[in-house]
Parts: sequence; structure tokens; C-alpha cells
Amino acid sequence: MDSVEKKIERIVKAGGEGKVYFPSDFFDCGTEKAVSKALQRLVASEVLMRMNRGLYCSPTESHWGMGKLSASAEEVLQAYAERDGFKYGPCPGMAQNALGLSDQVVMNPVYSTDGPTRRIPYAKKRRPIVLYHVPPKVFNYKSEIIMLTVIALNDIGKNDLWQFDLDRMQDIYRQIPYSEIRNDLKNTPSWIRSLILGFYGNAA
Repeated sequence: MDSVEKKIERIVKAGGEGKVYFPSDFFDCGTEKAVSKALQRLVASEVLMRMNRGLYCSPTESHWGMGKLSASAEEVLQAYAERDGFKYGPCPGMAQNALGLSDQVVMNPVYSTDGPTRRIPYAKKRRPIVLYHVPPKVFNYKSEIIMLTVIALNDIGKNDLWQFDLDRMQDIYRQIPYSEIRNDLKNTPSWIRSLILGFYGNAA
């Protein structure tokens, strides 16, 4: 019979590089204490990398001679989202940059979520992942452009939009058939819906 360590190692090998794990992912491999001991041994043998308390990953081999690399903030966030059952998307700064409304690039791991506002520490010497709560319906849009628009414009505000901003957005929307966004428009804030309809000549 395989040891707890061998069972976990087989799961990790099958998961591939960069995959993030919590101890609870191995609940059926042995007792909580046995799993904890096995994880310690797998970290020592470099099969796993310990990123933070209760957070592990299968390291990725660097192609630039930097040794083994841990999972990215995005990979960690995806693992938390799957475990805790929340959705996430770009923060207002990311959305504004994607729409050409800002040339500032968000360097820190900051996201919008339908879950609670919180910080997720995930590695030493790295800034924690920051999640800001937004209305859950933001994540119900089928169109990515509508989701980005609502997140971006809700942050800017109706009275702080410049004509330059509207022109940039119109250039984007002119490339998108109205039929692709029509259903989502029903659930956008009325002032944002009016702006978007204006891009289509109010003739939807």
C-alpha cells in the first residue's frame, strides 16, 4: 500500500507544474497529521514548494537559470476562487487600462470580486492579493466588454468622463456587433447603458 507521501506525490505529479494546493486537497490520502508530515517531506525533497502557511505549489522550472519558481498571484487566486466559491475580475484600474481610458498599468495583484473585500498573503516578499467587493451582477455579464465598461465607469463616475474617453470607447464598440451586447445592456446602470446606446446611434 502506498504511503501518504507517495499518494500526495502522485497527485502533484499528475497536476503538473504551477498548480496550487491546500492541505485539504489531500484529505483522502491520510489523517490531517499524516498529510501535514508528508507535505513537510515533499517540500524538503522539492516536489512541492511552501508559499505560505497552508499554501503549497508544484514549482515551475525556470528557463532562464533562475531555479524553481513558485506559482503566480493569478494561479493562487484561481485556487482560492475554486476552493471558496467566489468570482473575480479586473480591478477598476485594469479595466480602464484595457479600455484605453488610462495609461497606468496596475502592477500589484488587485482584483474585483463578488466575495468580501480582503487581502490574501501568498508569498514572502510579494505584495498580498487584494480583493475589492463589487456587486455580484458584474460577473453575470456574458460580454467581457460590458463587464470591463461597468467596472471602469462606475469607478470614474458619470461626471468625470472626458470626451476623449468617450471617443476611445466608441472606437472599441464600433467593432462589436450590437447583437453581442444587447442582452447584457438590460442589466447595466442606466447612465452607462445610455452612453453605450449612443455609440450605436441610439438606434438599437
